[in-house]
Amino acid sequence: MEVQAYRKNNTTELFRKLDKVIFFCSGMNFWVDDNGVPELLFKAYQTYSSVVNVAVVLFMFAEAGSFFTQHDLTEKQQSDRLLMTTSHFILYSFTLSFIHHKETVTKILFTLAVDLKKDFNDEGTEKLMLKRTRIYVTALIVLCFNALVFYGIDGLIQVLFSDGTFVTIVTVWPEVHDPRPLAEAARIVIYILWWLWMLRVTTVYLLVLTITISLSHQHTNLQLYFKSLANIFEERISQREKELKFERAFKVGTRLHATTIWCAQQVQKSCGLMFSGHIIVNVMVLVLLMSQMKNADRTLSNVLPIVSTACSMLFSTGVIMWNAGDVTIEAGQISTAIFQSGWHNCTHVASYRIRRLLLIAITQSQKPVVIKSCGVIEMSYQAYLSIVKTSYSIFSVLY
Repeated sequence: MEVQAYRKNNTTELFRKLDKVIFFCSGMNFWVDDNGVPELLFKAYQTYSSVVNVAVVLFMFAEAGSFFTQHDLTEKQQSDRLLMTTSHFILYSFTLSFIHHKETVTKILFTLAVDLKKDFNDEGTEKLMLKRTRIYVTALIVLCFNALVFYGIDGLIQVLFSDGTFVTIVTVWPEVHDPRPLAEAARIVIYILWWLWMLRVTTVYLLVLTITISLSHQHTNLQLYFKSLANIFEERISQREKELKFERAFKVGTRLHATTIWCAQQVQKSCGLMFSGHIIVNVMVLVLLMSQMKNADRTLSNVLPIVSTACSMLFSTGVIMWNAGDVTIEAGQISTAIFQSGWHNCTHVASYRIRRLLLIAITQSQKPVVIKSCGVIEMSYQAYLSIVKTSYSIFSVLY
C-alpha cells in the first residue's frame, strides 16, 4: 500500500485509531497507511476477512431462504424474520458502497485531518470535535450491540426456562423446533455470524459519524480563521504591509472554504446511499417494532430486544442526521465570519481589491451546504423528528 507522508496532529491520530478498529472488525482500510500493522499480518487478515465476508453473505441468503422452509413460526418470529431479512440486506449494502468509494473516503479523511489544518487549526475546536466523536462513537457501539446481546439472552431464556431452542435469527436451516445438538450448534454459529455482520455494518456508521462531526467542526474552524484575520491590523507594521498580509491570508481562507465545500460534496456522493437506505430501514423497523410491542406478550425477555433495537435505530439515525444537520448550520455562519474578517480596515486600491474578493467569497458562502437523503430529505434535527413522527403515523394507519 502506498504511504503518504503527512504531519501528525490529534485528528490524524483519531482517524488512524478509528481505521485500525475498522480494519480488525471488517478488514477494510480507509486511512492512507496500514496503521503499523505488519505486512504479513495485514495480508493474512484481509484474506481471513474475505472468507468471513462470504460467510456473512451466505448468512443473509440463509435468512431469505427461511421464507420457503420455515412455516411453523410464532407471530413474533415471523415479524423478526421480515424485519431482520429486509434490513440486513439494505444495511450490508452500505459496506459494499464504502468499498466502492474507498479512494474518495480516504481522500475526504486525509483532507479533513491534514490538508485543511496546515494553515489554521484552532485547538479548542479540535478538542471539542475529538470529545464529541468519542462520546457519540462509544454510545453508538453500546446501543448497537445491546440489541444482539438481548436477542441472545432471549434465546437463552427459551432454552433454560421454556424448554425451547436457542433461536435468535430464523434461517433456512435448522428448523426452529429441532432440538438436536447439531441444530443447536448451527444456531450458535448463526448467532456468531450475526455478530460478525453487525461488526461490519457498525464500522460504516462509525466512519460516517466521524466524518460528519469532523466536517461540521471544520466549518467552525473556518469561521474562527476568518474572524482572526482582523488581528492583522493590530500588528505593528505599516498599513501597506497589513493590507498585503490580509489579502494573502484572505485568499488562503477562500481556498480552505472551497476545499471544505468539496469535502461536503464528496460526503454526499460517497455516503448518499447510506443516508437514504438508513432512513428507509429506520421507518420500516420502527413500524414493525411497534407492531411487535403491540401484539407480543409483555414479558421482560420479549420487551428488552424490541426496546434495545428501537433505541439503537433511533440513536444511530439521530446522530447521523444531527451531525449532518450541523454541517448546514455551521456552513451558514461562514458568510458572517467573512464579513467580520476586518476587510473594512483596507484603504484605497487595496480596499477595492479586497471588496471584490469579499463579494465573491460571501456569495459562495451563502449557497446552502445541505446533505440530503433520498435526494430530497435534508439531514437535520427537524427532519429527524419528522421521520420519527412518520413512523408512528404509518403504524397508526396500519394497525
